[in-house]
Amino acid sequence: MTRPKKYQPQTTNSPFKKFRLAAKLSQEQLAREIGVAVSTIRRWEKGQAEPTMTIAQMRAFCQAIDRDFEKLPNSLLPSANHQTENN
Repeated sequence: MTRPKKYQPQTTNSPFKKFRLAAKLSQEQLAREIGVAVSTIRRWEKGQAEPTMTIAQMRAFCQAIDRDFEKLPNSLLPSANHQTENN
């Protein structure tokens, strides 16, 4: 398995990854900040799983990336389907 070169710019469509990179955090650092496994961060960034976080994790995520919750894209927020399923 080949890794990208250290200084090679990385392109991504994942808003989750874009926020992490803009905050200059590694996957490991962000995982530690929000209390999830690194493998979870990887799946979220690759689009293999939808980001699902508790309220406390979402607050920690917003703090880690220095963004207000209200300014996050809808793709990072719980979908309407999940909200109605849990009610």
